[in-house]
Amino acid sequence: MRKMATVRRIDEIRAIPDADAIECAVVGGWTVVVKKGEFTAGDLAVYCEIDSFIPTEIAPFLTKLGQEPKEFEGVKGERLRTVRLRGQLSQGLLLPLSIFLDMGLANGFCQMNDNDVSELLGILKYEPPIPASLGGQVRGAFPSSIPKTDQERIQNLADKMAEWRDRRCRWEITEKLDGTSRSEEHTSELQSRSAIS
Repeated sequence: MRKMATVRRIDEIRAIPDADAIECAVVGGWTVVVKKGEFTAGDLAVYCEIDSFIPTEIAPFLTKLGQEPKEFEGVKGERLRTVRLRGQLSQGLLLPLSIFLDMGLANGFCQMNDNDVSELLGILKYEPPIPASLGGQVRGAFPSSIPKTDQERIQNLADKMAEWRDRRCRWEITEKLDGTSRSEEHTSELQSRSAIS
């Protein structure tokens, strides 16, 4: 099951040309635009993946000024999408660990066994609602007769890449297209140095 919000270490902070108030944080293989000076490389933070539905209590700034938050499964908030800010790709949201204190969840955070904090923070995986025109014709958002791959995103495996390169592992490069359940093969069994470059 996909972990929508995890505690991660920030690998790098990069400047964004011509941007005074924002910069780019790198977490694994993801890039996230953050407020300048809010984080430094090596900090632990909560990384929320794209397609997370973030409750308004956690990040009210996600709702545009003058608009009401959206509602999903009885929770008011916003869905995270990939966006460009000042030309920089932002793939998710970074929250400081102080969010647990702010929400009175410090005890729950201390009792965790892994880095998945989705449930603790009430962060859901956004699934588009079934159109009313299909009412009565479907059992769920995804047909059970089509297999799901459940493969991890390469951006979440950045720390494993060096190990795989050293072991000269072989793998195949595939691309998952939106609206499909399977990856399409582009090239078969490439050496790791070819896949990385």
